[in-house]
Amino acid sequence: MTKFKIKWFTIVRFFGIMLFIAILSRTDLVELLEWLEHVNGWMLLLALLFQVLLLFFKCWRWFLLNETGYKAKAIYQRFGEFLEAYAIGVITPGRMGELLKAGHAKGRTGVASAVLLVLAERGLDLSMFFFVAGIVPVLGYLSGVGMGYLFMLIALVGIVISFSILLFPVVSKTLERILKQFRIVSRDQTLIFVSRKTSALFAFTVLSIVGNLCAFLSFYYTALAILINLDFFTISGSVALAGVINTIPVTVMGLGTRDITLLYVLNEIPQPQVLAFSGLILLVSQIGGGVISLLTGQYFLLKAKKS
Repeated sequence: MTKFKIKWFTIVRFFGIMLFIAILSRTDLVELLEWLEHVNGWMLLLALLFQVLLLFFKCWRWFLLNETGYKAKAIYQRFGEFLEAYAIGVITPGRMGELLKAGHAKGRTGVASAVLLVLAERGLDLSMFFFVAGIVPVLGYLSGVGMGYLFMLIALVGIVISFSILLFPVVSKTLERILKQFRIVSRDQTLIFVSRKTSALFAFTVLSIVGNLCAFLSFYYTALAILINLDFFTISGSVALAGVINTIPVTVMGLGTRDITLLYVLNEIPQPQVLAFSGLILLVSQIGGGVISLLTGQYFLLKAKKS
């Protein structure tokens, strides 16, 4: 008789999905819909389109980080891993839910190696937000030039760390020694390091830039939808700053912290309009992107299992 075992990772995944549904059910969707009364529908549709493109490019990036071939099962699996983790990531403080991508790996060394890839991926995304939050005031679109240079320096450090994880085996070897010291992995086990071709690293970089550009274009068209007629750089810098502050694991979905940040930066815009903008970011980028990711992620994982 075969024993039925429930893996801890399955429990975490199930809890994350239930948490997403619970938070969504407690969101005041009526209030969000009220904000849509005077919204430009075409601009909002463009914002959603760029959100979908963002997910597509980042799915491919996660696939390229883990695979060298183009088998259908591998594509389904990696797309499903990314989308499921993204959905849970948007509702966890500090986007910690995205670490679930590593949970699909096999064995402790596989999980640890995957965690490094997640750190490289998320580190580069966060560094780009720091860079945009820094370059915009330096260029004169927002105040705070001194803080802008600091953010750009942090972004540079983050970019170096992300690429060091992908380029230099000494990073994984160092983590391996630490894990062995604490007996998390056994002495005869080694972490996986993939020596990637220049073309793969180039593709990773391009997909990161294009994916994050889609994010800022989505924010820009969201602002236009609520009739905030500011330039692309001002909107991008404002949302990037809010995104940087949202990385502090304080609130779920950035509720409150994003509102306060946008109210402070966009102080010349009427408060109700800024709050409507923040609410639409929640609706399009987090609830919309999260629902799309959750549904398509489970679809791809099921396709991978059937393959």
